Amino acid sequence: MSSPVVLIPGAPVLVPELSGAAAAESTREVEMLCEQLRRASGSASRVVVVGADPQRRTLQDVSSALRRWGADVRVGRPSAPSAPQGSVPDAALIGWWMLDRAGSGLPRTFEAVDEQGRIASSTPVKVSGDDALVVVVADGPASLTPRAPVPEDPRGVALDAALTAWLRDGGVLPDPGPAAAAEVGWWSRPSWLALARLVGDRTAVDTVSWAPFGVGYHAARWEPTPPRATSAAGSSATGCAAYDRGPQ
Repeated sequence: MSSPVVLIPGAPVLVPELSGAAAAESTREVEMLCEQLRRASGSASRVVVVGADPQRRTLQDVSSALRRWGADVRVGRPSAPSAPQGSVPDAALIGWWMLDRAGSGLPRTFEAVDEQGRIASSTPVKVSGDDALVVVVADGPASLTPRAPVPEDPRGVALDAALTAWLRDGGVLPDPGPAAAAEVGWWSRPSWLALARLVGDRTAVDTVSWAPFGVGYHAARWEPTPPRATSAAGSSATGCAAYDRGPQ
């Protein structure tokens, strides 16, 4: 049986203590995302957060703070041991914060992915399973408007629209390849590849996409696959669609 999966953005700007009034532009969407986490928790006894990390770390259940971005906001379960400053990957920090905001008290681990979207650790924790909720931390391209971190790029706009459609309709993950992804600020590409592997042919039951600062933010939830359907889940969504790179 496949695990429930939730996609969340990895954006510190969503944290009010970090961005002030700017966070208000995403209040509705963050609450919808938290509801997705609550619904997906179901009978789960643990959470595995998956995301990018240059150091490719595996992290056990710890608490930390958002000092990395200038705010002493605690994240993680209060009963979890405190991690040394700087030892928790960014994706885990945001994942922990989102789980806290959703009211989750489940134990948490973190797994980094490599450039191909595979678990990078030589001794990974078991990601899938009947008792696990998997949370994938990933953003869309950062080149959607003049406000974006990367100069506005029609390729990024087209890619973000394609990712939105993929979340809604399933199929093959749109992927322009690593070089074009870097050019349009799709730095979360490895995490999206991991997501496609995790969800297979399952279609998300809840999705929301928005881009208040020129970066594509997406949230989605996939329900577990019933045992009888597991063998029928194909691999079409784990590939990468041929993608129109647009003007070069």
